[in-house]
Amino acid sequence: MPLFGPSQKRPPSTPVPTPAPRGPADRYLGQRFLGRYTVSRFLGEGSNAHVFLATDPDRRSVVVKRIKEEAASSPRFRQFFAAEVKSMRRFKHPYVVRLIDASLDDPLGPCLVLDYILGTTLEGVLEREKTMAPDRVGRFLGPLAHALYAAQLAGIAHRDLKPANLMVTDYRTDRESVRVMDFGFAGFTTKPHIQLSELTGRGQIAACGTPAYVSPEMVRGDSTDARADIYSVGVMLFEMLTGRLPFEQQNLQDLLESHVRTPPPRFHRIGYEHISPAVEGVVQIALSKYPSERHQSMKELCEQFSKAVGWDVWEMTAPAGYSYDATPVEEAIDLVPVGSAEAADPALDPYILSDRFEATLPEKLAAIKLRGFIEDARGEVVESEPGLIRVRVETPTGGADGPRSGSRVIAFLSGVMRTSGVAKGSEPIEIELRMQKLDQNKVAVQVAFRPVRPYLPTDPEHWAGRCEAYYSHLRKFIMPEG
Repeated sequence: MPLFGPSQKRPPSTPVPTPAPRGPADRYLGQRFLGRYTVSRFLGEGSNAHVFLATDPDRRSVVVKRIKEEAASSPRFRQFFAAEVKSMRRFKHPYVVRLIDASLDDPLGPCLVLDYILGTTLEGVLEREKTMAPDRVGRFLGPLAHALYAAQLAGIAHRDLKPANLMVTDYRTDRESVRVMDFGFAGFTTKPHIQLSELTGRGQIAACGTPAYVSPEMVRGDSTDARADIYSVGVMLFEMLTGRLPFEQQNLQDLLESHVRTPPPRFHRIGYEHISPAVEGVVQIALSKYPSERHQSMKELCEQFSKAVGWDVWEMTAPAGYSYDATPVEEAIDLVPVGSAEAADPALDPYILSDRFEATLPEKLAAIKLRGFIEDARGEVVESEPGLIRVRVETPTGGADGPRSGSRVIAFLSGVMRTSGVAKGSEPIEIELRMQKLDQNKVAVQVAFRPVRPYLPTDPEHWAGRCEAYYSHLRKFIMPEG
């Protein structure tokens, strides 16, 4: 018998609840990153990572940052993940959130494991408080200055400083302090970075960092060092003291243009004339458009701020027992070309040639000169990353199949014109340049010449002559006085 007869009305059906979409917290709850960090809670999400609270085997709390697929799939990210993590493990400071562990190939995804610091971000504090008195600002500036000064001595720049990357501990107590986060993908200022667009003339120069806090030199595409971080600190000082950013354009292009060209507003013009000219002066110097016009270190900035507020911010916030050592974190950057599967191949050993030289060459000028060499050699840039450029010349495809008219050395090197194959004695050459800054105007360069599979040379003497000619030509571009 049917449950409902013809004369009976079927009761209204109860809608079946739609399951809430599963988020990252659901997906990874209880999972173990690196086989030992068990996720207990989802903390938040940034542009490049999901952030989780987890516990280690000793039941201590840690933070796991799982890198998002779109970031992890970038060739540049994958290439530099291991190197930067290795260096950051060696950079330790009491005011920097410590990197504990990392993996690029964990089954749950690429991840960083960091100390768990109980607190709230400076971003959250500013949302609640809007402005701070200069003395209070000094309590945050001191630890930040110590952390960034140690990084500068280690040849490291953060390059993405902002309130969201500063964790405030012991909030509103007499022990209130900050810890710097997200140093894991900082830039190493000892490695010159000439972007691919600068070498080829194609594409835009990328400016990293958060637009509201990015330095003018990053926007211009100039070389950067720790003084770019000083600019970002200047933006945060301005924000803490006035409750607003120095530049508030809604349009991204207008905002970036303001960092490059527009002076920041004076405090008295935005209603903060009660802040002393001495305090404002420190902020305005930090916000100078060119690095040479700013404080040259965070220690210098902090000492100037101390004079402005009347107490020794640097000494009063110094971490107990910490000794500053000017030795870079990468104590001696290895300029010998990194070994690869090809370099380890005995068949290639007779053809791998290298040499080292130093040149008086600011980074911006290096880009111009190297681009001139590449164009004259009809070379193809196959890689350009911090401290590394690889160029292939005389390749059978990619537009490098003949000499540029007027270049006698390249005409000599090219020998026989090639069509679909490669003539004997005209095999392509890969030129690898590894660079390290020695100071603002001098760079050490390790040059290596390698064959390109499957076009292996057969005459070592002829091969060496070709490489030597390219080497001589390269040095003439980089060191014309020699």
